[in-house]
Amino acid sequence: KYGIDPHTGTHHMVILNNVVYNNGHMGIICSVDCYNILIEGNEVYNHPSTGIMFSRNMYDSIARNNYVHDEKKCIFVSDSYNNKLYNNTVSNCDTGILVHNLAKENKVYNNQIINPEIGIKVKTGASNNQFYSNNIVDAEETPISIQNSGNNFENNKKIISFDTLKEKEVNNTKRE
Repeated sequence: KYGIDPHTGTHHMVILNNVVYNNGHMGIICSVDCYNILIEGNEVYNHPSTGIMFSRNMYDSIARNNYVHDEKKCIFVSDSYNNKLYNNTVSNCDTGILVHNLAKENKVYNNQIINPEIGIKVKTGASNNQFYSNNIVDAEETPISIQNSGNNFENNKKIISFDTLKEKEVNNTKRE
């Protein structure tokens, strides 16, 4: 069902330089009271649900420098807080980065989101999250979809065509 699944109460763990693919549901997930988890340098792809997931009270953790591709949701944060997601490259996902269901005070920055249907999606219940300096390349549907107010968006860029590198800032209001 899951490729790598540290669970309930896992802490101070490093998930480093793995290739995680073709598992039954998700690639890497930590759920229920996980903290101080570092997910770094992994390639994660081809799962029917999600590549990397922070779930149910995961906090003080980091996902950085990962390559996540060919997923429904590349990176998903749900009911978790005070995490950092940065310097990841995600591509060919229905949703590049999804934040919802009581996710709060997370920082999502300096990610490359390539060829998603939706680049960044913030759903009802997510609040006080910061999204900045993310590049969204060739979004098929929507670069940023916001279904909840109370999050901060700054200096995110939609790159209209990867080949020509035309850039346009998107959703850069202080509070959306």
